[in-house]
Amino acid sequence: MNLKIVCFLILTTTSCASTSTRIPNSVTESNWVTGYDNATSQLIPSQGTNPVVKENGKAILHVKFNVKQYGEVSFPINSATAEGAEALRADLSKSRGIKITYLSNHECIIQLRQTGVHGGIHNHIVLPASEYETTRIISFSEFKGGKTPLDLADVAKFNFAFLSNNPGEGFAELKIRSFAINNYKP
Repeated sequence: MNLKIVCFLILTTTSCASTSTRIPNSVTESNWVTGYDNATSQLIPSQGTNPVVKENGKAILHVKFNVKQYGEVSFPINSATAEGAEALRADLSKSRGIKITYLSNHECIIQLRQTGVHGGIHNHIVLPASEYETTRIISFSEFKGGKTPLDLADVAKFNFAFLSNNPGEGFAELKIRSFAINNYKP
């Protein structure tokens, strides 16, 4: 049996517990935060760095950038992380992956960052553009390309980055309706 099919079956039969009350489908306040280079324009949110908005009575994450170098949104996994502080260590070694429901007009890179590691290259996957609401289950074994192998016992945050715009629309936009980490209880 194909390894991806096995991972999919394991993830779909194992409960996905949310990371904290900061995920979009259960949020009232959020530690999700946007960031971008000086030449990039943040279009949504129009002010501030909190991308959590109400849509049809539910909290979702919504960002839109006119990207020159990068536009990003991230959140610390450990719910004890103070707003604006360095993301604290989280142990995802008992987890197998994430489940995300999203819409995006352009591909987005999801990085799973190790604790205390800045800049450089992080283990990541490419989340494809999706014109329609799509739910994906992504195994942590798919996160590759970091300077070192991914250590799930010592991770700190998820980062969603756009490095360019949708060529037809001239901007990059992402809506996340739900995000859950398999078998993780903060």
